Amino acid sequence: MMADVPQPEPRKVAAIMFTDMVELSPEARRDEALNLELREEHGRLVRGLLSGHGGREIKQMEDGFLVEFDEALPAVSCALELQSALCARNECVPHERRVELRIGIHLGSVVHRDGDVFGEGVNLAARLEALARPGSLYVSESVVRQVERQVLAPVVRLGRSDLKNIRLPVSVYRIDPPVLRRTRRGSWISRLRGLLPGRRRVRS
Repeated sequence: MMADVPQPEPRKVAAIMFTDMVELSPEARRDEALNLELREEHGRLVRGLLSGHGGREIKQMEDGFLVEFDEALPAVSCALELQSALCARNECVPHERRVELRIGIHLGSVVHRDGDVFGEGVNLAARLEALARPGSLYVSESVVRQVERQVLAPVVRLGRSDLKNIRLPVSVYRIDPPVLRRTRRGSWISRLRGLLPGRRRVRS
């Protein structure tokens, strides 16, 4: 009798987004209550924006999120909106309450298993996030090919990089969030109030 041959795990192409919160201010690191409050605020903001772009939260790590999208464009749109919203928020709070993120996105093959997602597509997105500077979005060439004609934001090629545990050098790009116009700050602050109920320190 022949032994059962293991079936290959089904793969799909997805846009994987990693976010990570930049180290908080020294004041927030010393104040446990403030530290927890800012982390919870960060989580509410991320989750509040994900649903509007079709993002699926795979898991939350200590300071960030792993999120899956069916396509690159909604992933990039969500990331840019998130960075812009945080920029507007940070203009209206004291320095010790600032929250900044690094974000990386890659479009590639992934495997779903036990509620988690695996594959080089996940690993590459994580490496791009680790490269990103605070407040920015770093993406791979596969993402740029899908979105460069559709996003109203500067796309900057940073060159090829050797990333840890990635077989070949990767072309890395930075997409900068559009600069918020002063005339639009009020609308962003209104939206932030809706996403962050109970917050009183955010002022228009």
